[in-house]
Amino acid sequence: MKLNWQNTRVLLLLPVVLIWSLPGHAIAAALRIVGSSTDLIAIAKEIGKDRVSVYSPFPGSQEPELWVEEVFPSWIVKASRADMYIRIGLFADVWAEALIADARNPRIDPGAPGYVDASAGVGVLEVPSGSVSRSLGEIHIQGNPHYLLDPFNAKTVADNILRGLVAISPQDAAFFEANAADFKRRIDEAVPQWLDMAAPLRGMKLAAYHKTWSYFFNRFGLDVVGYVEPKPGIEPSPQDIRSLTAAMVRAKADLIIHAPVYNPKLPQAVARQVSEQLGSPVKVLKLPAHVGGVREVKNYFDLFPYVIGALIKAVK
Repeated sequence: MKLNWQNTRVLLLLPVVLIWSLPGHAIAAALRIVGSSTDLIAIAKEIGKDRVSVYSPFPGSQEPELWVEEVFPSWIVKASRADMYIRIGLFADVWAEALIADARNPRIDPGAPGYVDASAGVGVLEVPSGSVSRSLGEIHIQGNPHYLLDPFNAKTVADNILRGLVAISPQDAAFFEANAADFKRRIDEAVPQWLDMAAPLRGMKLAAYHKTWSYFFNRFGLDVVGYVEPKPGIEPSPQDIRSLTAAMVRAKADLIIHAPVYNPKLPQAVARQVSEQLGSPVKVLKLPAHVGGVREVKNYFDLFPYVIGALIKAVK
């Protein structure tokens, strides 16, 4: 039989396919990691590199703590195949409980090696004291869950993720440990640079839509004079708007910030009222609160220079 080139090419490739199929020549599959936020999977990728594949149900422009609907089948499929699930914790991703339960994947059940609460060991801000009721709004019952807006907290999160990765893949422990140490070193080097960059903002007075930015304000020295939401998750009344306007006028605060998930109409209405009373422009600025919140923020180290730069540009 006369062989044409196509047949010859198939015969030449066949031994290669057989070799890769033999025991001992298999390519190790990447560990599959699902996380409740883009920040968590970004840090997991820093530690796992090409030995992990990552997925989050939400884009960085959304806010996981606001989700109250059912989990989608596509999320369940991802979780059912996952080797690890990383939670925000602090009641910020309650929906993840249903997702993990519906996935029926013992590798990621609470208490399993592949279950990681990223908030463990974080110094949490705004933990409520006294009695807590629904009249206080969607209060953060265990404290403010936006802890990754303080870059030093990323080191604690990295340690939590590292423990999980070593538990599910001990043969890769040295690789993961080296990457986690490098990530924390880079954080330690970057934070002083970011603090220097943010020096013109120290003591600046501004308002915000939601208590998204408490950790950022605390680390970088900004002073929030009030919130568009008087209580988390509750629409402001006309009296609330008047109170915020008065607070901004007293403090001469000329900036309101909000994350992409929030509608800018209310901040813009407040800004117009404050501007009229101050006799000078008041700006409304949309800022990403998560990795991927804008196109330019591709990883965790992009987030802080972008936010600081945008704030400096706004106040100028």
